[in-house]
This record gives sequence, C-alpha cells and structure tokens, in this order.
Amino acid sequence: MKFLTNYSMLSAISNLQSTGASILTAMQLLGIISAAIAFGIGAYHLIWGGVRGRQSSIVWFIGGAVGLVVLMGATAIAQYIDSQVVF
Repeated sequence: MKFLTNYSMLSAISNLQSTGASILTAMQLLGIISAAIAFGIGAYHLIWGGVRGRQSSIVWFIGGAVGLVVLMGATAIAQYIDSQVVF
C-alpha cells in the first residue's frame, strides 16, 4: 500500500513539473513578442522623440534586453533548482 502512495506522489510531482515547463515555454514565446514590441517603441522614441528621444529609447532598449535575458535564462534556473532539490 505504501508503494501506491509513493507512486501517486511521484506522479503528481511529475505532472506539476511538466505543467511548469509548459507555462514557462508559453511565457518565453510571449517574452520574445514583448521584447520585439519594446524594441519597436524604443526605435520610435529614438527616431521621433526629439531632444529627449535618445534618453527614453535607451530605457526601452535596456528594459527589453534585460527582460528577454532573464526570461530566456529562466529555463536554466529552473533546471538548476530541479537538480538541487532532493525529496
């Protein structure tokens, strides 16, 4: 009976991990789209922003790049945490 309890617990953990991986993959796709939009807004500010356009475009470029790097690195961070956690 204890075997069945342990098996169902491992199955639940496996399902939770696969759900998290699916959510992370979807978020990465949305992150690429969001970064492209941020770069487009930054380019708009750079071209049409006037005197302060360069300053505001730098904020959009850096924000888009940092957000994209963090989101794409989330898979590596999640895999590292998964390898370190022991039940």
